[in-house]
Amino acid sequence: SSLYYAVGWGTDQGIGGFGEEPGIKSQLMNLIRSVRTVMRVPLIIVNSIAIILLLLFG
Repeated sequence: SSLYYAVGWGTDQGIGGFGEEPGIKSQLMNLIRSVRTVMRVPLIIVNSIAIILLLLFG
């Protein structure tokens, strides 16, 4: 996540007033963060299966 801060895509807590829609950049960052959170466990499972298959069948 420090890479996002380096390119200026870090989370900005104080930006935007009450009732305003968040900007496209913050919406995109929220989408990326959500996908990373949801896909973490399935990705671990798929990687584990791939490693086992590679060990068994070369």
